[in-house]
Amino acid sequence: MQNGFVRIKYSVFIILLFVFGSGEVLAVDGLYFNAINSRYLGLAGAGYALGGSPVDVALNPANLSLVKGKKLEFGLGASLIQNRYRDRFQDPNPERVYENDKTSNVVGPGPYIAFKLPVTENINYGVTFYVPGGASGGVDKITRNTPTGETVNQWADVNLPGPLGNSKQIKESNSNTFAVFKLVNGLSVKFGNLSLGGSVELAYGTQKLNQKYYDITGNIEIPGQGYYYESSKNAFALGGILGANYSFSDSFRIAYAYQSHVGIPLNGGYSIGTNDPNYYRKTGVSYTFDLPEKHVLGLAFGPENLKFALDFVYTNYGSYLRKANQTLEDPWLPTPIGKTGSADAHLNFRDQWAVILGVEYKASSSWILRGGYSYNSPLVKSNALGGTTGGFFSLTDIVSAGFSYLFDSWSLDLAVSYNIPRKTVEGGKGTDWDLSHAVGSVGNANLTGYSYNAIAGIPSFSIGAVKSFD
Repeated sequence: MQNGFVRIKYSVFIILLFVFGSGEVLAVDGLYFNAINSRYLGLAGAGYALGGSPVDVALNPANLSLVKGKKLEFGLGASLIQNRYRDRFQDPNPERVYENDKTSNVVGPGPYIAFKLPVTENINYGVTFYVPGGASGGVDKITRNTPTGETVNQWADVNLPGPLGNSKQIKESNSNTFAVFKLVNGLSVKFGNLSLGGSVELAYGTQKLNQKYYDITGNIEIPGQGYYYESSKNAFALGGILGANYSFSDSFRIAYAYQSHVGIPLNGGYSIGTNDPNYYRKTGVSYTFDLPEKHVLGLAFGPENLKFALDFVYTNYGSYLRKANQTLEDPWLPTPIGKTGSADAHLNFRDQWAVILGVEYKASSSWILRGGYSYNSPLVKSNALGGTTGGFFSLTDIVSAGFSYLFDSWSLDLAVSYNIPRKTVEGGKGTDWDLSHAVGSVGNANLTGYSYNAIAGIPSFSIGAVKSFD
């Protein structure tokens, strides 16, 4: 039991979201929105070979050569994570039995703006600012046993009155908000039927974590047991994108894009023992969050009025997000086995494959219709589920539709997409979340009595506009 609890680092769980998984929709990669702009959202995220939008500078910069003249593009997406989290604890002692069933709805915005400018006949420049992803998740006042299985007064060294202090159950709240912003500059150079491109991206990240415990009624916050983490204002990092496309004919093009790994320094500070003037501490933390590298092979084919886009995406999450570690300057973070200076999160993310098919039909000189489907291999399985990751990382099937209305020198773009919740993800045994909740009594933890699961559906909407300056 001791070895099992050593693996617990007090439930410091890192989610990225959206929500990635919160702005437009966590779809293609699980952590990123599946599309930056309205056009590509209508295609379920396809477009790495199709191209033709100013935001290509952040996807496949070689496709800037497919954008004619000067263009300005801007818009806003919004996604709603509809998450359901359930858990239960069964034990021979009825005082330790509980069950939770929580639903939550989190809305996240994903704004973008991009500009494309021809430099010469064969060189084009692009710049975009957008929100590629982020997260907002957690659980609010779920019932659980105290981390040690003792009474509230014994575990927290407090003196709550009567049944509140003698209860072995409490309420727990965890919240986690994360966001990434990117400014991308890039060029494309055209050599006959071949175009090559490269971009430099400046990424900025921000994150906040908060954990609180309350008495069983949820009204009294237990002092000395919570923490609050916030990243610093200097969380900047550089990354890069390389791309190429080759046109075999007007009706067939192939492309490849590579996006580099970016390590965002989320160094900041921990406030520990919140709400307790006798124990309150504040200490620095060293922490880097790794956005993984990505490879995309794309195909675009079809006549001018009916284009098909087919993308194959591989994202190397497994090499970067198996584990996240926060190293505190002082060993003050409380755990069931004592205070620690290392806050580890065993994320156990998996490498992810995706296949995306989009169709774009030009119905008339004023209307363009779109539809798409995206299949994504599961990024998170049972060994990566937790109360703060929820079900939104189980994205697999995305369906989408959209249209553009063209008038004068403008294009008005709208799109919707929906993540079909295929199944409930059952939490695995031996995970951080499982071990920190599978408790019974001191020296006799019930490691089999706890079970948990989550599921999520994500509808998304995006509206944008493109202005041509030809």
